[in-house]
Amino acid sequence: MRLAPLRGLAERLAAAVTRPTPTRAADCMRTATACSLFGMALASAAHAQTTANVQHLSVSDYRAYLPESHSVRKALHQFAAHVASTSGGKLQVDVLPGTVPGSPAQQIAALRLGKADAPQIMLVAATGLADLQRNFELFDQPYAVRDVSQVEAIVEGAQGRALLDSLSEHGLVGLAFMENGFRQLSTTKAILRDASDLRGMTVRTLPTKTSTDTFTAWGAVPVAIPASAVRGAIEGGQVEAQEGFVSQLLQTQLFEVQKHLWLTGHSYGAQVLVVQQSTWQSLGAAQRSWLKEAAEKAARVQRMRAREEDAQALKAVEHAGMQVHRIPPDLTSSLIATRLNP
Repeated sequence: MRLAPLRGLAERLAAAVTRPTPTRAADCMRTATACSLFGMALASAAHAQTTANVQHLSVSDYRAYLPESHSVRKALHQFAAHVASTSGGKLQVDVLPGTVPGSPAQQIAALRLGKADAPQIMLVAATGLADLQRNFELFDQPYAVRDVSQVEAIVEGAQGRALLDSLSEHGLVGLAFMENGFRQLSTTKAILRDASDLRGMTVRTLPTKTSTDTFTAWGAVPVAIPASAVRGAIEGGQVEAQEGFVSQLLQTQLFEVQKHLWLTGHSYGAQVLVVQQSTWQSLGAAQRSWLKEAAEKAARVQRMRAREEDAQALKAVEHAGMQVHRIPPDLTSSLIATRLNP
């Protein structure tokens, strides 16, 4: 028996079986394509299901210049992390690096209207909210809030809840209070011995009626200037003094152009984490609970850290050469005696 021909025949038969004819090749291609498309469809459906189960919201601060080490930035990230944790990943809050352009009033308006450049959640200054709800003027009124124990009693109590609830009339939902701290007064050269030293002094104030009216009542000449323009106004001689936070004074290095810091503590800078009302209404009860709980926890930690930052900033500006003055009790009493009624 000759094995070679048989071996050759076997090889030809194997080749015929394994080598597809043009028709068979086309059939295989169609089958492979169908299988590939089916697999892609399954993967896409699985991805869509995962995406559909996760809702994303965004949050920003009304300032874009704060470093990530700042108590506010840390609080926003803590807020987002807590929401993700308690929701099991079903609700995600994205912390935006920038902010909405414009003044505080314009930012709040953009948030309320749900404009494309606005987040769904935003940390805003209570000063800006006072334009919508006058009761928020409480924090800007001179010496209406005196110390941190009073702050905590307000923001954690019935009065604070009433303030937050009142925002629903204006297209917003208040979640929790954060803070900037207490406002102080710094001067380039002027010495503040008693209330009469304020008479005729040009003072940069907040661009709000409450602030300008306060310094007018104290005999000063208020010049309403946004925070971003304060240093230029001082260097240009437009103002002799300015009201602001110690942390802000350090961030903008005003100690380079001013010599004295007077710890007046004359008003309190509250901040409020708010949600656009239409977004809130679109959420379920569980989602609202996750946001509220996370906001309150993050806010409590932020207020504590903000006070630590304030103390550190005070030491830093003093170390940089600024003279820090505690206000005599009789001067404080004089300023309180002429404070405005809410």
